[in-house]
Amino acid sequence: MVQPPYAPELNPVERFFRELRRAIEGRVYPDLQAKQEALEPILKAWQADPEWVKQLCGWGWIRDTLEALPTADATP
Repeated sequence: MVQPPYAPELNPVERFFRELRRAIEGRVYPDLQAKQEALEPILKAWQADPEWVKQLCGWGWIRDTLEALPTADATP
């Protein structure tokens, strides 16, 4: 199946990275360490709010598919 070169609906993590870029763009960092230090509190805040990340990256069709999968504790 041929896929378009850019299809965020097929790769929803693109939305995550777009938001991450928005959070850190517009600044010049003196080195990679400084940029990593700027990212750390952002990523920690997102880690503390998994529902926000799910809302950002979890398209409806993805959530529906995951919910339809059998769980590990389900007996066959």
